[in-house]
Amino acid sequence: MVVGSVGQSSCRVSMAGDRIDPTDAEFFTACLAEAVRQVQRSCPGILDNVIVGAEDVPTMPGWTEERVPLSSAVDGSDDSPARVVIYRRPLELRTASRRGLAILVHRTLVEQLSALTGLPAEKIDPDIDD
Repeated sequence: MVVGSVGQSSCRVSMAGDRIDPTDAEFFTACLAEAVRQVQRSCPGILDNVIVGAEDVPTMPGWTEERVPLSSAVDGSDDSPARVVIYRRPLELRTASRRGLAILVHRTLVEQLSALTGLPAEKIDPDIDD
């Protein structure tokens, strides 16, 4: 499940009919939604009882500005599902292009799911290194 997904059609049109590219936040959300779809196709069931979401910046205690996390994963319990949160701004700052951001979002999601499940990243997405 992705919180706040804008899906594939994130391009807007101005009143004058000009195409308006998606904002950084809209593009990031679309990248995360696509990464979730890819993972669901390559490893059905991996996202059962997992909530995938995005935040602009980490708000968790214990991290320092020297080592800003790109994402976090929290194991589920009897009362709540596992959670993966991908942080938009730290990922954006580590990429030079939107294509690079899409790749990094996907890789980060796969790595967090690997940490949660104990499955190798290649099992979750056989094309991870392509």
